[in-house]
This record gives sequence, structure tokens and C-alpha cells, in this order.
Amino acid sequence: LGPALTPDALADKPADGLVATVMGGRPGTPMPPFRGIVSEGEAQWIVEQLMRGFPADGGPALVGSAN
Repeated sequence: LGPALTPDALADKPADGLVATVMGGRPGTPMPPFRGIVSEGEAQWIVEQLMRGFPADGGPALVGSAN
């Protein structure tokens, strides 16, 4: 639907601009605004996590599996 939200892809983007995108969406694209759903502080946290990157996904957890 859009560009990858990887740390490499976001490295040259200002964090405040990304927070504004989370809050206001991007008109003419599938990115909706999240204002009223998340606070600006929560949007900042989302951006920080995206810019840091997430741990590798181990796949779906098996329901009822013992660890």
C-alpha cells in the first residue's frame, strides 16, 4: 500500500513530520488520520518504535503450545 516503514526507509525523515503524518494522515493515499484515536504522545511513541525497528518476527504463536 505504501513505502516500507523500516528504520532505513525512515532514517532521513524528521520525527515531527512522521508524527504529523500519523495524526493527520496523508490525503489521497490509504493512510488515514489517527487524530482522536491516539494522542500525540502515543503517535510519538509509534514513530520512535518504527525508527528503532522491531525485533524479528518469529511468526504466529501456536495456540496452546507450551514454552
